[in-house]
Amino acid sequence: AIPMEYIDKAFSAFASAISSVLPKGLINNAITEGIIPAVGAVVMFLPNILILFLGITLLESTGYMSRVAYLLDGFFHKFGLHGKSFIPLGTGFGCSIPAYMAARTLKSEKDRLITMFIIGFMSCGARLPVYVLLVGTFFAPEVQGNVMFGIYIGGALMGLIVAKVLRVVAFKGEPEPFVMEMPKYRFPSIKGILLDLWIKSKMYLQKAGTFIAGASLIIWFLSSYPVNDKELQNLPEAEQQTYIMEHSYLASIGKTIEAVLEPIGMSWKESVALLSGLAAKEVMVSTMAVLYHTNEDDEKLGNVIKQNISFATAVSLIIMVMFYSPCLAAMGTFYAEVPQWAWRTFYTIYPNVFAWVMAFIAYQMLN
Repeated sequence: AIPMEYIDKAFSAFASAISSVLPKGLINNAITEGIIPAVGAVVMFLPNILILFLGITLLESTGYMSRVAYLLDGFFHKFGLHGKSFIPLGTGFGCSIPAYMAARTLKSEKDRLITMFIIGFMSCGARLPVYVLLVGTFFAPEVQGNVMFGIYIGGALMGLIVAKVLRVVAFKGEPEPFVMEMPKYRFPSIKGILLDLWIKSKMYLQKAGTFIAGASLIIWFLSSYPVNDKELQNLPEAEQQTYIMEHSYLASIGKTIEAVLEPIGMSWKESVALLSGLAAKEVMVSTMAVLYHTNEDDEKLGNVIKQNISFATAVSLIIMVMFYSPCLAAMGTFYAEVPQWAWRTFYTIYPNVFAWVMAFIAYQMLN
């Protein structure tokens, strides 16, 4: 919480400084209201991301990852998985892209496909900022850790259940016997760990400063235009920003798919956030930062979101993020690894249907 607070203050001060230097107008607004707050909202979660990657790096660097695969082979067989499936599944908690590539270690095509179909159920590091935002906003401090733990374990357990269903329905047969060379245990190099964390944090910041900044700029433009000056003149200044957003290009896009997400309690704003999450899950935070930026007095994005969506909607949104399609880069990696169009089509459709059904059940129970 301490570094997050300092990062937040630093970006706010930076936005104020830029605003005072640049002349008033479109460029000033685009940078200080669109890019800087959105990028800051993503960079603010870097401390959480580093903690997650530290855990995965320790598992890999000590040689323990292979031993977990061996220990879990018997347990995984009950769900129709191979013990080696743990390596891509464990990697999936960091990023789905190397996880799909790691599935190559599975020699059986059936074992490989089942594993790849459930990698998306392992919450990658990019989803962590969304979880931290929603869990930190809607749950009491004393249960937030348990809720976060439940999200990760719940996603993994649901993945195992889906793997069992796939084995029974589509990939009949037993997994191959477990054969794997065990690497030696070794004490992790502090220098190696720090270097690995530096590379991953650098990649995260590069993505925040380039790809996410660009996406945020596009989202800001779509949420700010077109502007009807005649209509705005008749409205109080406090209501003008809301009017612009509700009649923007972005609102039009969100409202076209709002009917699909309305049964799970979501408005067009959440629809747009989920669509932006297909580009990169972190973009959801910056998208919501843009969409819910109502005035300069809003200190925390979480407080603004809490005023606009209910607890039931927040839970259904968390479930959608847990299970719906990963980012386009990860999906592209899956397509590169699996040439059959039938499996590509299934992979594209089933996570979204599954996520919607689970979110619908949760929303109806809580509403």
